[in-house]
Amino acid sequence: MYESMISHETWKYECLGCLHEWQKEFEVGRSSDGHGGEVVVYHHLSQRCTSPWAEPVCPSCGSYDVKILPTGWTVVAPIPRQRSTELEMIFRLRRLHAY
Repeated sequence: MYESMISHETWKYECLGCLHEWQKEFEVGRSSDGHGGEVVVYHHLSQRCTSPWAEPVCPSCGSYDVKILPTGWTVVAPIPRQRSTELEMIFRLRRLHAY
């Protein structure tokens, strides 16, 4: 006898190109395959689909550079990069004995 379970999962997405954020809800069906493995089937809007992390595309800009966060994760603002001068980079490399 095979055991099966259906759950609902919400996945959050963030485009790293245009910083657009969105989320999708999936109905996830899990059951055993009879050989010790697990079969997982995803449905979005009552249509069977691939897994939430398989090639997500930003609906705003069409970029494939998307960060995926499962339920329970919060989106944190990115830390701004500091621009270092060429002289600072040389001193940093010398401290690391790389220059």
